[in-house]
Amino acid sequence: MVGLCRQGYGCEVCSFICHISCKDHAPLVCPIPAEQAKRPQGIDVHRGFGTPYKGYVKIPKPSGVKKGWQRAFAVVSDCKLFLYDIPEAKSTQPGVMASLVLDLRDENLSVSSVLESDVIHATRRDIPCIFRVTTSQLVSQFSSVSLLILAENEVEKKKWVRVLESLQSILTKNQLKSQQVHVLHEAYDASLPYIKTTQCATVVDRERFALGTEDGLFVVEVTRDVIVRAADSKKVCQIELIPKEKIIALLCGRNRQVHLHPWGVLEGSDSSSDSIKLGETKNCQVMTTGVLRPGGPACLLAAVKRQVLCYEIIRTKPYHKKLWEVQAPDIVQWLGMLRDRLCMGYSSGFALLAMQGETSPISLVNPGDPSLAFLAQQPMDALHALEVGANEVLLCFSKLGIYVDGHGRRSRTQELMWPATVLACCSNSSHLTVYSEYGVDVFDIQTTEWVQTIPLRKIRPLNVEGTLNLFASEPPRLIFFSNASSEGDLTIPETMDNSRKSMFRTRSKRKFLFKVPEDERLHLIRERMKDPEYRSRMISNPTNFNHVAHMGPGDGMQVLMDLPSSVLHSSQDDPVKDRPRPLSSISRQHKSKSLITRTASDFGGGASIRREELDHDLDREPDSDSTKHSTPSNSSNPSGPPSPNSPHRSQLTLDGLDEP
Repeated sequence: MVGLCRQGYGCEVCSFICHISCKDHAPLVCPIPAEQAKRPQGIDVHRGFGTPYKGYVKIPKPSGVKKGWQRAFAVVSDCKLFLYDIPEAKSTQPGVMASLVLDLRDENLSVSSVLESDVIHATRRDIPCIFRVTTSQLVSQFSSVSLLILAENEVEKKKWVRVLESLQSILTKNQLKSQQVHVLHEAYDASLPYIKTTQCATVVDRERFALGTEDGLFVVEVTRDVIVRAADSKKVCQIELIPKEKIIALLCGRNRQVHLHPWGVLEGSDSSSDSIKLGETKNCQVMTTGVLRPGGPACLLAAVKRQVLCYEIIRTKPYHKKLWEVQAPDIVQWLGMLRDRLCMGYSSGFALLAMQGETSPISLVNPGDPSLAFLAQQPMDALHALEVGANEVLLCFSKLGIYVDGHGRRSRTQELMWPATVLACCSNSSHLTVYSEYGVDVFDIQTTEWVQTIPLRKIRPLNVEGTLNLFASEPPRLIFFSNASSEGDLTIPETMDNSRKSMFRTRSKRKFLFKVPEDERLHLIRERMKDPEYRSRMISNPTNFNHVAHMGPGDGMQVLMDLPSSVLHSSQDDPVKDRPRPLSSISRQHKSKSLITRTASDFGGGASIRREELDHDLDREPDSDSTKHSTPSNSSNPSGPPSPNSPHRSQLTLDGLDEP
């Protein structure tokens, strides 16, 4: 059973337990006959549900195998591998919080034994008992998650490997694949120094996103590699864009106050004199934006302890007008908009409030519903609330999620169970994304099905939608979650590890270029040119290929006489056939130098060519019809050097001529 509390139902007399979804199918007699109390063995091959195997194992300590192993309880259940830590005391009872969850529906899942070189810090007697589980649901440099597991003995290890491989075969045969709700991309180059101190972020448009950092607000133009210092406010904790009124709201500073800035700061304009600080918002916990009524003016709502303040936002200074304030039932922990009304989250409860602020808040945890009485007995933090259809709301608390109707009464007996302590929740119209210490879990809000697991430790959301995330790797990385609702929201640039990009000043004091230094860029080009594969990709394959004739060593005018008559006749009619071809740019540099004369024997021609004659031709406008009778030839076969008698020889010689 999965969950931090209320995992299922149990009989007080005979201790029979079952899932909430199985309650209606449980036997009605007590005590339950032994034959009916037996759990089904194996799994449901059509849905992948069931618990085929479980047992005690050891996994590496967080600092690695070198530091030793720690005991854990492993369970293969419902197409996932759960690991639960066991306290170091003598107790063998695992906790209820999963330390790691791996989705076994991953198409690239692999289970294998290890070699001595794979676990150089393990003892020799342990190596036959160790196996590795690798999943690779992710992309790019986050592509795989590998876990070493030490079984109690070699026989036990073989059982684990056999069970996992058999389950993988069943899932593949029945096409029970993991849903890829979120696809991960690196949003920008990890060498950008401001990513390390990022506290929050938001997508401005397809080519820009804003980062709220310890040092201020920065805008990154991903397609131009331009970094804009938009605001100097320190410790930016939350960013809210109000495009309707061209205003940006920042929750920032040591005192966590709301600052309003004009939209122009995103372009790099200096607005230090135009920013407005809302004095009443000192020590604000959270803020949100919305509209006062459908099609009406924009508004900003800020929570200071139990007090909720509402401001109308306008384009001109002072950018705001206070409308009302109300008292929440408890200290506000979350704010959001639901059905054009303000939703406030507080300990063990949520409430809806009309935007006019004239009525009392409506509790979404109805005290008249006895099935919700446990919330008052077990205080839980309010994390998130979202609409599910037209008549349901999903309330997300720190220990579970509950479905209620518009009056705060339970609408479903099924509850969402978190496998580990929740750090944050985000949502879109179809899925709920839950962040914990071991990674990210994604739930379908309509069916309550747990559809995806992303095992990235220490990842947290930077915006309310959960599209921009900070992955605390080394170096820290900015991750964009692409899904059906966010696809196309942000252009994803090409990134590379160990980038050598640096910040360069521009004429504007607030704009910087983030690029590779010129000497480094040239060095990279030289290194790439050493790679034969790269050189072969630089030149495309022939197009419009038409091989007229081949001219090689020893071929002269006689080859030209053998061309098709139509081509030869056209070239003879060309009035500019005797005109020398224009010199290259290199030859033009010798225009002012002394006269150079070559005889016919030097070029295989019948007349001498004087340099001043060529220069005279260069000064004239080239004839636009001079190439209209030429036949294109783009041969892919390498040919030898031109013949001494070839008319092309003189041009090549002149173009490359350097004066002694």
